[in-house]
Amino acid sequence: MFHAAKIWLVDLTGVSRDALHIYVAIALFLCVRMMWRGPWGSVAAVVVVVAAALTGEWLDHQMELLQGGACNPAEHWHDLRNTMAAPLVLALALPWLRPRRSKAVPVEPSGDDAERYNDVDIVAETAPGSRSIEARV
Repeated sequence: MFHAAKIWLVDLTGVSRDALHIYVAIALFLCVRMMWRGPWGSVAAVVVVVAAALTGEWLDHQMELLQGGACNPAEHWHDLRNTMAAPLVLALALPWLRPRRSKAVPVEPSGDDAERYNDVDIVAETAPGSRSIEARV
């Protein structure tokens, strides 16, 4: 079933199997990264892509054994490297692409702002029966 799905996907998209490894890895990485937005989101996404790549290669190996073909370890390693290259680059690059949060310290107003801040007088009117407060600038 896995093998048939891969063949169907290659036929549907018209891309090579190697390119399909890259596209699926990037899509899976981005999906996990969007769901897990915390500081460890990229690590989680890489772990999921590694698990999916290893599972896919294990299923390919099982298919080779069922078909009586010889297993070519170099081809499996090529597929794993091909699958993991883009997610690893993304995981390493994303922290550098995120805007830095400023560690701004509250500052006392200065210049014209300080004058406006300090010149506000709150005066309570003392007329009988009146309790309004007026601010004069």
